[in-house]
Amino acid sequence: MIMTEKKAKSPLSNSFFLVALLILVLVTSAIYMKSLNNRFTCWDDQLYVVDNTDIRTLHGDSVYYTLKKTFTTYSVGNYHPLTMLSYCLEYDLFKLRSKPYHVTNFVLHTLNVLLVFVFIWLLAKRHWIAFITALLFAVHPMHVESVAWISERKDVLYAFFFLSALCTYLLYLQKEEKKKVFYWLTFLLFTFSCFSKGMAICFPFVLFAIDLFLSRGITRKTFVEKIPFLILSIIFGYIAIQAQKALGALDNIPSTSFIEKLLLACYELMMYGWKFIFPIHLSMFYNYPIKINGWYPSAIYISPFILILFAGLIYKYQKNNKEVLFGLAFFVINIFIVLKVVPVGNAIMADRYSYMSYIGLFFILGYFINKIADLPSTQQKQLKNFVVIVFSLYSIVCCYLSFQRTKIWKNSINLFTDAIEKQEGSAFTFTYRGISYFYDQQYSNALNDFNQAIKLDSNYAEAYRSRGSFYYIMQNNNAALMDYNKVLKLDPHQLECLIKRAEIFLTLKQYNNAIADYTTIIQLNPTYAAAYYFRGEAYFNLHLNKFALDDILKAKKLGYPVDKKMIELLSSSI
Repeated sequence: MIMTEKKAKSPLSNSFFLVALLILVLVTSAIYMKSLNNRFTCWDDQLYVVDNTDIRTLHGDSVYYTLKKTFTTYSVGNYHPLTMLSYCLEYDLFKLRSKPYHVTNFVLHTLNVLLVFVFIWLLAKRHWIAFITALLFAVHPMHVESVAWISERKDVLYAFFFLSALCTYLLYLQKEEKKKVFYWLTFLLFTFSCFSKGMAICFPFVLFAIDLFLSRGITRKTFVEKIPFLILSIIFGYIAIQAQKALGALDNIPSTSFIEKLLLACYELMMYGWKFIFPIHLSMFYNYPIKINGWYPSAIYISPFILILFAGLIYKYQKNNKEVLFGLAFFVINIFIVLKVVPVGNAIMADRYSYMSYIGLFFILGYFINKIADLPSTQQKQLKNFVVIVFSLYSIVCCYLSFQRTKIWKNSINLFTDAIEKQEGSAFTFTYRGISYFYDQQYSNALNDFNQAIKLDSNYAEAYRSRGSFYYIMQNNNAALMDYNKVLKLDPHQLECLIKRAEIFLTLKQYNNAIADYTTIIQLNPTYAAAYYFRGEAYFNLHLNKFALDDILKAKKLGYPVDKKMIELLSSSI
């Protein structure tokens, strides 16, 4: 049997190592190579790259400014300065050509595939378990989102440092020489991982799982050596929560009851397990289950019992199987932070959250396949052949589904149309497909989608904001004003809508309303020079020249281009 092997007692043979790495690279390339020509999407790519002026300053005297701003501010509700610096470098070299950004994601994913192979080899010392785990990591359709979506750079980047740190930790445990070097290298790589994405904070708990797997146990010594990692996790965990609060992402979950959150978390965990086995009907957005007459669908209430039954079976049949227990621990530790016990975001689950966590499930599958293949050739021959055939077919199907899934990410219209078809539509998906249509100059389709989004959720502020911006650009000021009024009723501190509504008030010569909005804008952002200038203009039209002059001078001081003749005119009129 080609997969049969005894537990390795010698270093990995060069031939197997080279062939395995070559196959992994070729398979990964075959799946993702065509996706390198995909465009930017309207889902966060605009915020992170296309319209983000903060990534355009990595040159000359502004390098220090870029580094300082990147490491001291949040970006789209996240703190990931290394991820943002990667965008800065790419913009400096390639501007807004989408292909280099996709290439970076692809290269990082390919490196992560190889790192998974090395990590599992160092952990289990089994050739085929390492190869199977890495192969599934490379081809599973749930991972396409992390690779094909430019804005999910943080996923492939944090995983690169996370997996590298796991490898150096195992070297720290297994090598007698340079133990301190490997220990602090592990800590450094973990730090880089935290600077790439907040999900890295679960790293110390994975180390404890590794200790248990390798029979080190949790002792005073093993706990003390994790203290620096735990402290760093607490710090970055706090930062991640503050970043989400700044965006308002902690307020988007529909339910408030702890029991409901627990039910949703169980359902989510069950769905990740289901899509691990059957990776079909994938979507970039999964709606929260909708209550009908005060009740969720039956699957929500059944999910805790399914998980309890599954846990009972594991306890009865696999409680002493350290491979199974480690794989499940790795999965749960990495997925727990995004389960809806702690509400984050407006979707019940996301494909990208499986990127690291599924390694644990891949490891279990690899272990069982290898175990069956290790049976003597005279025993269970039919079973071994059946397992090999099923695994081969499963891998081929995953390759095909992943390749097809990369096409969905070709452009925004494809992406959101797919989500609408898979999830029967939501205010979110219709709004963002409307934005995609607008950028593609399909104005009628854009307006239809904005209207449909508002029909589905009359309190979804983003739909009103997007439709208001549509009307604003189309110079339908009265319609835009109505939508901006609705947005600001839902969120009085929505700066973009305040700015545009103030501009409309000026255009409509409603100067007092314009002054009120510009005053609010200045309260929210005291350094926004244009607000002072245009408030001064409104004061001027009301013949309040002293107030106008004060604002115009303030705008000039903040760097806004002001005509000297205007200052002279105002000064002479006071």
